[in-house]
Amino acid sequence: MAGLLLGRRGQGRRRLRVATLGSGSRGNSVFVECGQTRFLVDAGFSGSEIARRLKLLGVFPESIQAIVVTHEHRDHTAGIGIAARRWSWPLYLTPATERACAPLLRGSETVRHYEGEVPFDLGDVRVHPSSTCHDAADPVALTILDPESGLKVGVATDLGRATTPVRNALAGCHFVVLESNHDEIMLRESPYPWSVKQRIGGSRGHLSNRLAADLAVDLLHPSLGGFLLAHLSDECNAPDQAVRAARSRLARKGYRGVVDVARQDSPSPLYDVAALVDVVRNGGPQLQLFG
Repeated sequence: MAGLLLGRRGQGRRRLRVATLGSGSRGNSVFVECGQTRFLVDAGFSGSEIARRLKLLGVFPESIQAIVVTHEHRDHTAGIGIAARRWSWPLYLTPATERACAPLLRGSETVRHYEGEVPFDLGDVRVHPSSTCHDAADPVALTILDPESGLKVGVATDLGRATTPVRNALAGCHFVVLESNHDEIMLRESPYPWSVKQRIGGSRGHLSNRLAADLAVDLLHPSLGGFLLAHLSDECNAPDQAVRAARSRLARKGYRGVVDVARQDSPSPLYDVAALVDVVRNGGPQLQLFG
């Protein structure tokens, strides 16, 4: 399915909306809005590129209130220092991730520490970090809960493998930004050195399309509105293959929600989570599609 425009029902309620600014090996960032709270999960682009992509979503950088950093790899952190200094955005990250990000920081940034498995409040939402086994200092996946509506979003990229704690954290999510990094055959046949292939496909690397589809099926529940497949490899994946792998598995379970793919070079649509859930539960209003 193409990207979705905002649903029309429930406009009087506080909305929980999500979009990727871009996702892949050349940069990752997720925009989250809930009520008056706006923040990014990771910022793997330059400051000017972050500003450009936010404006494509109709969002001014000055309205962003924080960056939550999941781990130190540059495709997730390239812009955290400049953005924190330019727009005075606080950085939320673990102490180990802050140490690993030292080359990007000058000491003038506002830093707020969190710990894996310990929820914290950020404006109108509660953020729950869950430790992953990716090959980084202290990597996490995140769930973001709107206590007012009960809606929950998961951001789960760079997983390595879907551990039991991560599965438990993502359970009950109404929308999930989910890693679907590579096609296993394309990775095996790629020109990468064998050591790189082992790293990508190993338990501390990235989820394949097959493993992402397995996890998506495990997360199904009657109010899950959609999956946005993310962090696709340019060399070892293709959007249609990632979507096909997930949709075919989910369709066997009768899933009727969105399965879309995040692009590297442009933002995704803004997904209104309540509207997506409404479609899954009730058939909902007709959703308008981008061309």
